[in-house]
Amino acid sequence: MKFVMPFNGSRGDVTPGVALGVELAHRGHEVVLGAPPNLLDFARSNTAGSERVHVVSFGPDTHRLLESELIRVRIKSANPRTRMTALAELANHGWDQMTAELAQMAEGSDAIVTGSLGQEMAFNMAEATGNAFVALHYCPLRRNGVVPVIPGVTLPPTVNRSMWALAEALRWKSMKTRENTQRRNLGLATTSDSLPRRSERYGGVEIQAYESALFPGLAEQWGPLRPFVGFLGLSTGRQETDPALERWLQAGPAPVYFGFGSMPVPDPAALLRMIDNVTGQLGLRALICAGWSDLTGAESIAARANPNIMIVESVDHASVFPRCRAAVHHGGAGTTAASARAGLPTLVCWFSADQPFWGAALRRIGAGASTKFSTLSEPVLLQGITDITTDAARNAARELADTVAPTEAAVAAAADIAEATARDH
Repeated sequence: MKFVMPFNGSRGDVTPGVALGVELAHRGHEVVLGAPPNLLDFARSNTAGSERVHVVSFGPDTHRLLESELIRVRIKSANPRTRMTALAELANHGWDQMTAELAQMAEGSDAIVTGSLGQEMAFNMAEATGNAFVALHYCPLRRNGVVPVIPGVTLPPTVNRSMWALAEALRWKSMKTRENTQRRNLGLATTSDSLPRRSERYGGVEIQAYESALFPGLAEQWGPLRPFVGFLGLSTGRQETDPALERWLQAGPAPVYFGFGSMPVPDPAALLRMIDNVTGQLGLRALICAGWSDLTGAESIAARANPNIMIVESVDHASVFPRCRAAVHHGGAGTTAASARAGLPTLVCWFSADQPFWGAALRRIGAGASTKFSTLSEPVLLQGITDITTDAARNAARELADTVAPTEAAVAAAADIAEATARDH
């Protein structure tokens, strides 16, 4: 069978698609994997051993988008109207380009498998071509009575369901013009129904690519069209650690890991000073991963002179996290999965999207703490690290690690579902 897999977003959004695509190719299927231009090298390097995976450019440069004024300023505005306008603009960003590219990718396909971003256009294409539809969800996105729309609050089930219904209606309002234009161009009738209703009627499957243990009761509310498989990731095995980092890790006690992935840090120098001061007060070592932020360029003289601080451009989470004491990161699904698998108590300093859900989930089970990155200060960071380095937090993180599905098992389960959905459609 031919699986078309258009994935948009950051590296954390694309990685599950790459992992699933490689597994499907290993099973003998043809895979056309779409990735943003800034992540093409990443996608190609991780599918190089799979002749059946063809990687193509899909959508705009997402690194450039994350650095834009839309993401840095307007989407975080305190003005609700400004924020809603920005969210609608984000939803439509690159839409025309992606629909055109998806139409080319979908020729002769049997199933369309996409991520959380761009589901609407992928579903419309699946319906127009008669393909099976599968979406990977990286956090709760559909109506339920367990998880509140606003992370970190506790609400009655009926209120939760009502708020999710409102969120669904607002999403549809922001997307309906674009969606119906695409549907007319594809020869489909226009619709007044939101994606969740249409997908359920069509038999689309929304794979929950995260651990149900982090959201107790949710799996019981959702049926077979929203199966849980666990966090998806690349099964590349542990990589050899950089020699300089290896020497530093061996030279002292386990450090606290700091990293913010693809999230652009507004003031890297100030963040480094904060980490330097707080870890110094607590007597801890700090391993700082730059990610997409210019932390290495902003490295302060104090940090360079401090043997307890190590700054690197990237790390292999599977190799390094088990050697850390705790983690402080942005709460992306992929990084959260890595810290959960390693049994690391985690302070989530979230920016947007699904990140606050992970911070709230870890805090709820006692395996972490959570704060908004824009409110991060030395006292907040000091308290957060103090909270996650207690015996109670370490024990809760170890208990969570025992429930996390191995990467290979999660990817295999997702591939089983994608194959069955395509075969039975």
